[in-house]
Order: sequence, then structure tokens, then C-alpha cells
Amino acid sequence: MINLNLANILTNIAEVKKSQPDNKPEVLSLMKAARTLRDNPEVVDRIFKGSGPEDLVGIDDYCYGLIREYFEKGNISEYEKFVSQYSEDLVKFIRVTGLGRKRIFKIYDHFGIGDFEDLKDVFMAGEGKKWTTFKKVSKGLKSDTINQLFFDRIQRSLKYYISLEGKNPRWPVEFYTETILKHLNGMDGIEKTEIVGSIRRKKALISDIDILVLPGFNSRSYDFKRSSKLLEDIGKLPVIKGLISMDLQKNDISAVYSTIYEVDIEIIIAGAASWNWQLFKTTGSKMHFKVLEEYAKKNNLSTGILRDQYDLANNEDDKGSLLYNASSEEDIYNALGLSYIVPELRQGRDEIELSRQGRLPDLIETGDIKGDLHIHSEWSDGLIDYKDMVRIAQEKGYEYIAISDHSISNFYGNGLSKERLIQKMKFMKNLRKKYKGINILMGAEVDIRKAGRFDYPPELIKKLDIAIASLHSSFTNSSMENTSRAVSALEKDYFDFLAHPTGFVFGNRAPISIDIDRLIETCSRYGKALEINSYYMRMDLNEQNVRKAKDAGVKIVINTDSHRAGNMDMMELGVDIARRAGLEAEDIINTSSLDELVLWKNGRNK
Repeated sequence: MINLNLANILTNIAEVKKSQPDNKPEVLSLMKAARTLRDNPEVVDRIFKGSGPEDLVGIDDYCYGLIREYFEKGNISEYEKFVSQYSEDLVKFIRVTGLGRKRIFKIYDHFGIGDFEDLKDVFMAGEGKKWTTFKKVSKGLKSDTINQLFFDRIQRSLKYYISLEGKNPRWPVEFYTETILKHLNGMDGIEKTEIVGSIRRKKALISDIDILVLPGFNSRSYDFKRSSKLLEDIGKLPVIKGLISMDLQKNDISAVYSTIYEVDIEIIIAGAASWNWQLFKTTGSKMHFKVLEEYAKKNNLSTGILRDQYDLANNEDDKGSLLYNASSEEDIYNALGLSYIVPELRQGRDEIELSRQGRLPDLIETGDIKGDLHIHSEWSDGLIDYKDMVRIAQEKGYEYIAISDHSISNFYGNGLSKERLIQKMKFMKNLRKKYKGINILMGAEVDIRKAGRFDYPPELIKKLDIAIASLHSSFTNSSMENTSRAVSALEKDYFDFLAHPTGFVFGNRAPISIDIDRLIETCSRYGKALEINSYYMRMDLNEQNVRKAKDAGVKIVINTDSHRAGNMDMMELGVDIARRAGLEAEDIINTSSLDELVLWKNGRNK
């Protein structure tokens, strides 16, 4: 996707410039512009149409010049100097590992690494598989350049980077999907469209777009000839780059296309009679169907209920035919003796048995959220006007928000010193008087420097309404070190929750080594919460770890980590993770009223 590609280039330039202290203004400028591009896909179109820096919040003259150069020349000369010796993947990998430019470039030069394949060969093949053998070929490099800790970090980062190949965060893909839907719904004869597949199941990362389409000519019987012609016409839409493949099944036809958004799309042409069956089938997941098939066999139901391997036209009494012609997805599950299972839970875990027993969770809804406790303002690196912050919160029906800026250790986040934090506390008193109808809480995202060492002293942290503990540095530490740092904060009565516990940032930072099970145990013991960070590049915790926390009785807080006004709309992404983990409103602390939230804070360890 072009906006993410441009954002990556700007952050790559920023990463290289970080090694030179005098470049802080340019680094901050590049990081702000990159975030604007990531968070606002429409900005690319606006720049194409002539919008300048004065119209683009977060993009100054310097970064605007770089972006215009990219559009006009196809590259950025300043960036080309960085990637002339090392591939773009290798420059990006500096950020992913967190090992720093100088160290990584020394490693590249020592082994003659010029591209990503070279990197994999050195660290994941032959002698590179284990540290005991790798250190033999790394002679000549000092231990502060490569040691077992750094070796492990590079290997973990490689596995993470490879695991993301072909995947995209769902939020920008949904933005482009809506544009594609507008084109489809504007075509003659198309009566209905529905997003299916992994997007409908609300997965955080997706590989492609799946859309179910119902044309009017398939209202009575399926017309394969006209359906095929419709797929040809769809291939001519301006958002489509080309046809990848076409698939003719017994009961439908579909096609996969490449798009200008650099994410593939599959269009499935459905018939009216089979619409609900097709909606069910194309939503997935494969594991859900596998478990459902096993359930069907165990309960002597038709073993073909999940396949199209029967003649639907000639056997109206067949169980599969009844499902195929179901009037709703609810009817499909009911015909199998089950209550309806929402798409988010169709994972092939325990949802079939819970459905059979009538014990499916009453999943949290976005409307249950009463406030956002992790919003950044202009005091640190946020670019949200206070009136917009309050307006959006009130539109969402929030009872409270917490303005929680970075602390001093977050150098590139413009973190607040103790003196500035005290100034902000005075500012917040006046802000509360200015905006009525919502409770504005004084928060801070406090860096954990080392185990037991935090950016602010206890007496200052205790004055905060919301105290967030965070790890923003030393990503190369061992799991024991990182875990000890996090645990040391969670043990303190003045911290409320740990933000983005694994430090994951899509395509930009591999997860740190940390013992999630011990964090959950500590939260359980001290009555603390773990955060689902809803910012679409983070989505941390993931649903597997959230489920672990729920099973241990640990509370979750869902926040947006907003730095731009539009980020506040990402709350639903965190709610989606909670829903996929089976969480109910009572499992989330910010579904509570402000009074209940205060009681939760005051009642810990009592």
C-alpha cells in the first residue's frame, strides 16, 4: 500500500539520522510525517491533487518535498544514498531489531550482507542456526557488536519479519475495501455486496480482501455465463490492476485480482437462493469448518453439510440443500442444533461446544466503552486539538478520557521532564474548567528504565489520575530482564496497567522477549490490568494472550494510544481483539463508570 510504503521510507531515513544528535528536529519531522501517512490513507490522494504542507497536519515543508520527489521521480534521492549499499529491507531491519544503525551495519559489512536473502543465509542457515557455531564465524566482531543476546534478537526479528510476508494490518485494508465496494455497488445489475473472509472475522492481520457479490440476474437461478461476464467487467474497474486467476465451482464462480492498493481481492459471484450459505461458507475459518465437520459426524448429521459435493437442484430434502437455501446464517447453525456463532468466534477453538451448551459469551461491544485512557497531546508527540479530542469523546458517549503523555526517557516522543509534568498538571486543571460534560483525567505513560527505576518518583506518579507503565527502550534485553522491569512496575500500587506489553509494531519492531505468563500472574496478584493497544500498527496484546489473561481473571483495558484525532476511532480494533478472545464487558476496566474505575483503583490489594 502506497501510504505505508512512503511511511516506511520516511521512518527508514529517520532511523539512519538518529545516530547524529544534531538531526533531532529532522528525525521528529520525519516520524510525524510518517505517522500522518500511516494514519490517513487519503493524504496521498490529497498530495496528488495539490494540497501543500499548510493543509496537511504533521507534514512540514521538508517532508512534503521528499514525498513530492517520490511522486515525480519515483524515488527519494536522500533515501537512495542509504539503500545504495544495503537493500531497503536491510535498512528497515534496523528498526525491527532495535539494535541500532552502527551495530547492524558493522554486522552487514563483516558478513558481506547486501540483501535480505543474504541476511537469512547468515543467521538462519548452516552455522548461523546456533550461537555456539555462529560465534566461530563472527570472529573479528566485538562482543558489543554481536553476542548471544544480539544473535537471538536478530533471529527472532527475522522470524517475525518473515511471518508478516503477504500480510497487512486490517484497518487500512478496510479503508481501501470501502472504495472498492463503492465501485462495485455502482455497477449495473449488482444488488448486494458483503465483505467476507478474514476481514469479516475481524482478524488483526489479513492477506487479501474477499467480497461476495449478488447480481440481479442470479435472483432465480444461477447464470454462469453472465456471472463470468460480470467478473470480466469487474476486471476493468479503475481500482483493478489485473486478473490473477478464475475459479469455476459446481455452484458458483469467482476471480482473484491484483489492485492498485497492492492487496489482492477475490470476488465471489453468488446466487440469491444460496446467498446466506455463501455468506457462511466464504466467511470461514477453515478450522471452524473442520471442528464443525467433526461435530456433524459425531452427531450423525450429513457429512457433506459443509461442502458443495451434492446435487442441490435434485434433492430438496437433503440436509445440505436445506442449509444451502437457508434464509439466514442463524438458520444454518440452528439446523445443526447450535446457537448462532458470530464471525469473530469462528476460529475452530471451543466455540462449537460452547454453542451446543448455550454458553457462548455475551461479547463486549464498542458501545460498552466508557472512556479512553491512553491519548497523547501536544505536550509530547500528539497532534490532537483539545476541542477535537473532547468532541470525538462526547460523540462516542464517553464519560472520561485520560491525556497520558510520554515521560522524559522517550526522547523522540518529546517526553515530559518532572518539571514539565508538574506544569501539565496545572494546565489540566484549567482544561477541565474549559470543557464540561466529560471528565478529563491527568495521565502519564511512564517509562520503566530498569527494574524498579522509573522516569518519575513515586510521590509524583501517585498524583496522577491514571499511571501507565511502559517499555520503550532496551528492546534487545533478555526475557528475564524485560520481564523483571515490567513486573517491578506492576508490583507498585501507584501504577494502573502495562501498555502494549510486547512492544510489537507492525513491520517496524519485532516483539520484545518477555514472559507474558509471569506478567499475567503478577497482574492477578496485584490487581493490575494489561492493555490491548488499539492503534492499528500495534494491536498488542494479541487475542491469544488476552484469552490467557481472561482465564486467569486479569482485567484488560482497551485504549487507542491516539496521537492523531482519527486514531480515536480505532477503539473498535481493540474491541475486535477482545471479542475474538471471548471477552465480555465485565472483563474490561474502561467499560466501568468513572466512579467504578476509581473504586477499582482504590480497592487494589485491600
